[in-house]
Amino acid sequence: MNILLVSGGWVRIPPQEGGGAEAFILNLARQFFNMGHVVTIIDRKYTADDVEVEYMDGLKIVRLEAPRFKSFKFTLNFVMTQIYFGCRVNKYLKKADNVEVVHVYTTMLGLVLVFLSGSTRKKLFYTSLGLRRDKKSPGIGDRIAIWLENQMVKKAKQTTIANELMAEKLIRQSKVEAKRVSVVHIGVDTEQYNPNHNTSEIVKKYAIANDNIVLFVGRICADKGVEYLVKAADIVVNRCGKENVRFLIVGPSEQFETHNTKTGSYTEKVNQLVDDFGLREKVIFTGIVPIDEKIKLYTACDMVVIPSVADLDPQVQIEAMASGKPVIGTNVGTMPRRIEDGKSGFITDPADEKQLAEKIIYLLDNSEERAKMGECARKTVEEKYSAEKMAARMLEVFKDQK
Repeated sequence: MNILLVSGGWVRIPPQEGGGAEAFILNLARQFFNMGHVVTIIDRKYTADDVEVEYMDGLKIVRLEAPRFKSFKFTLNFVMTQIYFGCRVNKYLKKADNVEVVHVYTTMLGLVLVFLSGSTRKKLFYTSLGLRRDKKSPGIGDRIAIWLENQMVKKAKQTTIANELMAEKLIRQSKVEAKRVSVVHIGVDTEQYNPNHNTSEIVKKYAIANDNIVLFVGRICADKGVEYLVKAADIVVNRCGKENVRFLIVGPSEQFETHNTKTGSYTEKVNQLVDDFGLREKVIFTGIVPIDEKIKLYTACDMVVIPSVADLDPQVQIEAMASGKPVIGTNVGTMPRRIEDGKSGFITDPADEKQLAEKIIYLLDNSEERAKMGECARKTVEEKYSAEKMAARMLEVFKDQK
């Protein structure tokens, strides 16, 4: 098949720092290419030095001229960038030959493409990666985004989503037939994410040789529940006296700030909690790190915590499990289905720092059990959530709709 995968035009592909959605697209592209299909990734130019066409291990990446707006608030910048980039992609598609599949994962860009071209609409596949539908109290912005995505689902040839529960909700809210939505589980490259990386440089860089490491990877925002991890750290360190433990918080803050409190940004709120609890020596904010470093941090840590209060299918859980680490997640999104409670990790209630602390302490105190859980986690990913299985399932969806 001739498959065209369209980026969101916001984070460069291949992503060097962060970019879970972009990593998802790149994994798909590599697997399709290895299967013998013709694959092109459409991204935009991010610097004046970017070439129009580049090849990465034989994989073709086309970069289009399109600005990334920066003059307004984040949401407006993102929407304007999507619209302009969508127009450039549409222009490219008019000249492209024999494209059988156009795949997008951002709502606004997809809507631009289907409204500008009827022929593109007939071959456009949309993957829903948003988490707004899982919020208990969605705001006005969430409701608008959900309405727009409902229109996208109605217009796309087929929509894919990461889990069955969210598929049911998507079908009901967008008012489409069940056959219009397919479940494709997120997968990761199990060779890239594995427990055997050399971590000596990472251990030295962060001076963590004598500590147990609790790792968080993701955006520092309200949906990710980072404040509850800091509150759990207070319980672990200050109330329960666990001295040889460090909490590494890896990911962007202000670059993708999505929630403001009355007293400032969410990042400021989290930092204030760290100071209030006297945890500045125990909690390390690394900011965004290169992917190679992130992979080694997974290997170096003792456990991964995902304290989300709203989430869909965090790729972090699969990356951590593939790296042979137990994962403490919350009862939101796909986590209860991916993490087998008591076997490959633990599931806690969202916004409950006491439960988080209890499970962190258990894993700190039981190294043999921690290792067994990590082995179980790795095996689960190999059997169910590899990039190969993800791509094979996505390809089935493409072929079923021909």
